[in-house]
Amino acid sequence: MLSLRAEAARRLGCEVVPLDPETGYLCELRRGARRLFLLGGFSPLNDAGASRIADDKFFTALALERAGFRVPPGERCLRPGRFLQEDFSSHLGLAPGRELAAAHGYPLVVKPNHGARGRQVTVVAGDGELAAAVEAIWQHDYLALVQPLVPGVDVRLDFLDEDYLFGYLRRPVVLRGDGTSAVRELLARADGRFCGAAFELRLAGDPIWTSAAARRGLDFGSVLAAGEVLDLGSPILNLNRLCVAERLDRPAPAWLDHGRRIGRLFGLRHYGVDFKAESPDADPDAATVLEVNSSPSLAQMALMGHHEEAMAAETRVVAAILDSV
Repeated sequence: MLSLRAEAARRLGCEVVPLDPETGYLCELRRGARRLFLLGGFSPLNDAGASRIADDKFFTALALERAGFRVPPGERCLRPGRFLQEDFSSHLGLAPGRELAAAHGYPLVVKPNHGARGRQVTVVAGDGELAAAVEAIWQHDYLALVQPLVPGVDVRLDFLDEDYLFGYLRRPVVLRGDGTSAVRELLARADGRFCGAAFELRLAGDPIWTSAAARRGLDFGSVLAAGEVLDLGSPILNLNRLCVAERLDRPAPAWLDHGRRIGRLFGLRHYGVDFKAESPDADPDAATVLEVNSSPSLAQMALMGHHEEAMAAETRVVAAILDSV
């Protein structure tokens, strides 16, 4: 993300000075008398309060629901021992998640209350998996969210000062064998991002891979028979894990108005909204808002063949950042 933003800054005539060359995570932009620090992909256009609320998935859902937007029902499971004074006993431990399971049944989605890129977001099919997923999240986050699965397609819309910036539909990865190509070759053909030792190492530990491929005894060198299908689809679609996307050039005006209302609600200038909907042509009022992102990244879309479109959007963001200094 920072490399995309740095390239946009250079196109705007800025000098980009890395302050942490080992990671490249912190840099300084210089243009004339203006000086600005950039930290990773975090957007400095949003004030701290708006960003903090958007970063809290549970509070975001509460605010959206109160404003009349559709959100998934959910329960929070607080890590025991996190709070020393306040009494939040009704939300402690696994009991809230189990109550949701009793009301809605399995499968359920378990996710950290904070974080991005689909990290530790898991689909669970029973009480044992629920307990394991929640306890894994407690190692890094004091609050795990448990929600029912929401059907539909994944729609993402990004905005800058109420102007439509970028959007896409996330799609699952489905491989079809030809009798000669290894799975790693089929993955690389599906998307140029899906190749290399680092990718294979990361994917090997992803539940999407283990549930679809490893349980069938398949590995990256396996050859699928002609017509044989390996469905790597998942209800959890994130471009930083394993899915592809189709760019949305001109979403319907109703969808754009819907997204702008969410930005106004939280007072965000630069933000993205994730929806689940029957289709991108459906009534957006019937769509479910999954999350609001206060620092949307276009890095993956740039790698998927939309580099110039992503750069155009990122250049607008950097220009707005510079103007705000």
